[in-house]
Amino acid sequence: MPEARPLLEARSLVAGYLPGVPILNNCSLSLFEGEISGIVGPNGAGKSTLLKAAFGLVEVWEGDVLLRGRSILGLKPHSLVTEGIGYVPQTDNVFPRLSVRENLEMGLFLEPRAWEERFETVAALFPLLAERAGQRAGALSGGERQMLAMGRALMMSPSVLLLDEPSAGLSPRYQEQVFEQVLEVNRAGVSVLMVEQNARRCLQVAHRGYVLDQGRNAYTGPGEELLNDERVVELYLGSLSARARD
Repeated sequence: MPEARPLLEARSLVAGYLPGVPILNNCSLSLFEGEISGIVGPNGAGKSTLLKAAFGLVEVWEGDVLLRGRSILGLKPHSLVTEGIGYVPQTDNVFPRLSVRENLEMGLFLEPRAWEERFETVAALFPLLAERAGQRAGALSGGERQMLAMGRALMMSPSVLLLDEPSAGLSPRYQEQVFEQVLEVNRAGVSVLMVEQNARRCLQVAHRGYVLDQGRNAYTGPGEELLNDERVVELYLGSLSARARD
């Protein structure tokens, strides 16, 4: 039987923000249908840059990004949304002056006629959003804002959801809530690629994990396998987990 083709694939990416100063150095990953894949590593490793490169927010100088085997390199973010990729940035991921409903409507600006169907789907995943539809987003807690940001990205029914540090800055209680939400989204049929500072919890929920260091793949494997790899634990997970608790 032939090996399954990745849903989303980054191949040997060299990318960065300033000419001649690469952040990613020959970095690769694969996200398969139905998977959660987690990207962890020390600060400055290139984790968020890898996610942004996949979503057309960082210039890629070498390598390729493929969706279902077709190159999407060079496509603008709004085009990638129509291709089935959703993206939730770490910060400024909701419109605080708009209501919850208006935020969700912004997520559907490319297909406004699909509001009823898409809102029903997102509300089934996140009932709180339906309950707070008229509330201003700026009045939500950090965990609730993260839920809204994910809900808005899901309004276009993506097959892939990119999450950049979804638990950053949240209390342990809300961090756990976010991870449960990620699992719910995945169970609903969305493949998830997330960058996370809570490395242990990320690898616990991830089918596949990528440990980056200095823009390169340091370790790759099933999440559970990386959690039990003495080298990964010694070099990365101890300090990363301690930092996540601070």
